[in-house]
Amino acid sequence: MKTRDNYDQVYLSEVLKNHMRIFQSRDNNLVEIHEESFDLERTIQNLVEKNLDSIFSGLEFVDSEFQIDDLRPDTIAFDSEKKSFVIIEYKKIENRSLIDQGVSYYQLLHERKENFVLLYNKKLNKTADINDIHWDETRVIFISPEYTKYQKRASGFQGLPIELYKIKKYQDNMISLNRIGDTQIQSPDSPKSNKPRITLSEYIEEDYLAGKYHNQYPTDETKKLWNQLKETIENTFEDVEFIQKKIYARHSLRDGGSSICTLEALKNKIVLNYSTSDMTLLETTEFVEDVSNVGHHGIGNFRSAIESSEDITKAIPFIQKIYHSKK
Repeated sequence: MKTRDNYDQVYLSEVLKNHMRIFQSRDNNLVEIHEESFDLERTIQNLVEKNLDSIFSGLEFVDSEFQIDDLRPDTIAFDSEKKSFVIIEYKKIENRSLIDQGVSYYQLLHERKENFVLLYNKKLNKTADINDIHWDETRVIFISPEYTKYQKRASGFQGLPIELYKIKKYQDNMISLNRIGDTQIQSPDSPKSNKPRITLSEYIEEDYLAGKYHNQYPTDETKKLWNQLKETIENTFEDVEFIQKKIYARHSLRDGGSSICTLEALKNKIVLNYSTSDMTLLETTEFVEDVSNVGHHGIGNFRSAIESSEDITKAIPFIQKIYHSKK
């Protein structure tokens, strides 16, 4: 996030001994902009909450400092695209207990589902039910000027439901906000693959296709179609990652984690959801169905039934539209 003053701003940066220097162009002269510190954590919180949708597209503000049991998350938000809750916590200085705090909040989201849904309905005048929420997509976001090297490394572990964002304040009301840990870290004893690794909420693709997590048992032909669809998506879009969830799997952008589509394996077909809430992006046809007012598991308001290789070919251009809309 960057703010603008009364003149055009051009940002240049160079990394020298881990120190980022920011310059501003004024009449073709580069003037270095010096970093300033935040006075209070509340300052960061107010800044983010007032600009939440601008910073994190699709996040709706729900409440501040809502106490559940002995925990009081700074900000509770709702991801309207993923249909999931997000807790945002702010730090003014480096904090060594950050990851365990994030785990506690993640557990709280799953242990007190009813409290979060009641709060969401009350604050936003909604009528959501516990079953309407994608609990596998819940996550915790930390925003702080500094992190330890261990926290930075942990944030890159694929599937960890904790995201770190580094916020900096500079002269002339300039703010930078960048996500840490977009580069995924391989488990040391795992071969290179797209399968989920050790996470707080681990689901294995093979177990999913065997019906371990739900009462659907895909046929061998459906499993072959699943693999073909998955490989086609990954060969078409190089910068996406595959993440297995309990009821479905999703392909998301590595940069930012935004979902482009989700796959749900039924007995004789695959339900493909196009992950967008923009009702103008796709047109409904016999192949593409509007499910914005229909209960469904996947992320997004449009879906297609994949029952053949020809259906996969037909689906790729629609996935491409979602992909380009989120890049």
